[in-house]
Amino acid sequence: YVPRKGIRKSATYGGYTWRPQRWRKSIRSINPHVQIDYVKDPTGRMDTKYIDYHLPINFQDSTFIEIGKNPSYEYLSRPYLISPSKNISIPAGAYKYSEYFFLIRTDSGRKVSGNGRWAGGPFYTGYKHSYQAGATYRHSNKLTAAFSYAHNNISLHEGRFKTNLLSTRINYGFSTSMFLNSLIQYNSDTHQWSSNVRFNIIHRPLSDIFIVYNERRDSIGGGLVDRALIAKVTYMISR
Repeated sequence: YVPRKGIRKSATYGGYTWRPQRWRKSIRSINPHVQIDYVKDPTGRMDTKYIDYHLPINFQDSTFIEIGKNPSYEYLSRPYLISPSKNISIPAGAYKYSEYFFLIRTDSGRKVSGNGRWAGGPFYTGYKHSYQAGATYRHSNKLTAAFSYAHNNISLHEGRFKTNLLSTRINYGFSTSMFLNSLIQYNSDTHQWSSNVRFNIIHRPLSDIFIVYNERRDSIGGGLVDRALIAKVTYMISR
């Protein structure tokens, strides 16, 4: 991501939490809400507007479902290359579109839990629908593994393309102050495998030592794209 300079950003949120006594044996809370985010460029012109109308429901067994609509506005001052592999670009201009979605997440405290999301609606000059599914396995209080798959089917006036993203996470806690986290992903649009391994030690409260290894490889030829080894130390000074 590239930071935008000189922008003005504002956000508004409103919601209501309802705990229905009639269905208290099954439903914990219902929280309808709306959030509006605005971003204006240095000249005061609207650059981005995002609105969400969401209806989440929390169940007593910690299952969570949500339905909603996300209207959006985007102003592109220059063509946007949305699919490098297909060489598909969206022309400059102003675009309004809305996404409709439904998601579900089961109790994450169980040994095996799952989640899924469906979304669809207009998208720039065409239409997009997407699917996402995942599962988490808690082997013990130290070892957790998760898998997720996301599919996007996008049909634009400029062309059609599909993307798939596979992700695997493995987290291991040696103790309450020492952790090892790994993430491996495959992106079908860029035809790349990427891996991230992070070793974290909390040497004192709010103070950490991080050692991070990143690598990207081309999935077709197996060639190395880039590789990095990063070390970071934070130290909280308190009186």
